[in-house]
Amino acid sequence: MNPKTLERLPTLAAVLLVVLTVAACAIRLRGEEPTDAATSTEMTSDPLAAKLRECRAVTYEQKEALSECRKAWAAQRRQFLGQKAPAPSDSGPPQAGSSLFVAPKDESRSPSANPPIQQTGKE
Repeated sequence: MNPKTLERLPTLAAVLLVVLTVAACAIRLRGEEPTDAATSTEMTSDPLAAKLRECRAVTYEQKEALSECRKAWAAQRRQFLGQKAPAPSDSGPPQAGSSLFVAPKDESRSPSANPPIQQTGKE
């Protein structure tokens, strides 16, 4: 064999390995798509899962759909954690356990030796 051919052998082996790996992945991925019958069975069996699947495409601008998705996510979270559903009260203020509740700042822990910085208006 020619010395140049022997120098190229590791490179050719690496290229061949990459080509075979890509081909193996493409063949395997081609057979993994779910059938329509499987997805329709999933949708009819669990409406919450179907709603969560729809929520994947909701954007921030879709306010109503986003609020419905937040309810579905909360229901999924409660189901996962094994908690009971709270009493439905949409018109009240957020509760302490809610993710929307922000506790007021505790000023008792701030050091009294450092007075707050005053704005002078000369900026």
